[in-house]
Amino acid sequence: MKECTFVFLKNWFHQYVQGFYSTDEQLQFHVRLKEEHTLRVLENATRIGVWLECAPEQLELIKIAALFHDIGRFKQYQTYRTFNDALSINHAQLGVEIIQQSNILKTSGLSGTQQEIVERAVLYHNRRKLPSEEIEKYCVPAKIIRDADKIDIFAMLVTKDDKNKIPQATEFENALLYSEKVIEDILQGRLVEYPEIKTENDLLLFRLSWLYDLYFPYSFSVVLEQGYLEKLIAMLPDTQEVHSVYQCLREYTNHHVMGNHIMVRDV
Repeated sequence: MKECTFVFLKNWFHQYVQGFYSTDEQLQFHVRLKEEHTLRVLENATRIGVWLECAPEQLELIKIAALFHDIGRFKQYQTYRTFNDALSINHAQLGVEIIQQSNILKTSGLSGTQQEIVERAVLYHNRRKLPSEEIEKYCVPAKIIRDADKIDIFAMLVTKDDKNKIPQATEFENALLYSEKVIEDILQGRLVEYPEIKTENDLLLFRLSWLYDLYFPYSFSVVLEQGYLEKLIAMLPDTQEVHSVYQCLREYTNHHVMGNHIMVRDV
């Protein structure tokens, strides 16, 4: 892979996103929100890749996948005025279609296998879980992107910077309570199912359950160092059930931050 490939693709990304810039304040806010999010996911993914001691060529593919992971978000919001896939379209699938239709990866000089690695990382980044039969050369970049994405979403949930904060979800009830099934899932070590979400608190608990879907000790260490778990729990009602959720997730995070990192083979 040529050294200039990533620079070429990053320039293309920014030109593509600028095509969605608008005088419509609502559209512009959401376009800029996802553009900035993408750049932070890129930083997170690069740090994870370096921590994993990825080979230079693989690290470049990870950076490209991070750059393109949310490429479908811009068209999604422009068309549907929501980032909720359930109310619009699967933004990961849309992203792969945009990448393929543009032919940008082939134009940049990536081989067929390299293109497939990037596209699968984009396609898999928002799935509930990775396909169990997927081979390592596709899984590892996807895992890195999934962790990098979640780390920044946690940051966007707790930030006091309104320009980078995830907007309130208007499709859920603004209720003070939460669903017992959501609490039960977390206490049983399960990812919360999206259809179980009924209130804003359920949505926050759903996102907290993502801790069960982090792959790398580095990612858990970021959660601990930045205090994301404590800050998110503080946004929920002060109940015994929420305290139990905190203790459960805190123990899980502490345990996994001590794990050995996964060595990655070249692709």
